[in-house]
Amino acid sequence: MPVRSCEEKDLPAVVELITQLAEVATGGKDFELSKLRDIYVKMAAQPDTYANYVYELDGKVVGFISIVFYVTFFHRVGTAQVNELVVNDGYRGKGIGHDLMKAAEEEAKRRKVDELEVGTEKDNLPAQKFYRKYGFDEEYVLFGMEFD
Repeated sequence: MPVRSCEEKDLPAVVELITQLAEVATGGKDFELSKLRDIYVKMAAQPDTYANYVYELDGKVVGFISIVFYVTFFHRVGTAQVNELVVNDGYRGKGIGHDLMKAAEEEAKRRKVDELEVGTEKDNLPAQKFYRKYGFDEEYVLFGMEFD
């Protein structure tokens, strides 16, 4: 499987992918390589909390997934949450998203957490269809509050 851990050299491609993700998200943002590099460094320093993977095809990064791992009083064993999943729009429908989700699922199981969660914009119907097809159920409603 051409899924591997994200490396700093992948960040220019990740910027492009995150920009595509923002196009379907409410309130798209500008993404600068230097800012993503700072975030990458912070995440890389906390490997117990973050995992990032890319899908590389013929030397080109065409998919990205970011997972955060955390514990709560209710989920004492731990939860893995997919924060971002994006496949380059020219490569969608080829199983790349599935392979990236499989990597997240395997990492969650390796870390022995008790659930894997994902959220998406309520009007992003293609993503919801993808997650249902992958096996996710709608367990609860996730509310968000954006700050400037």
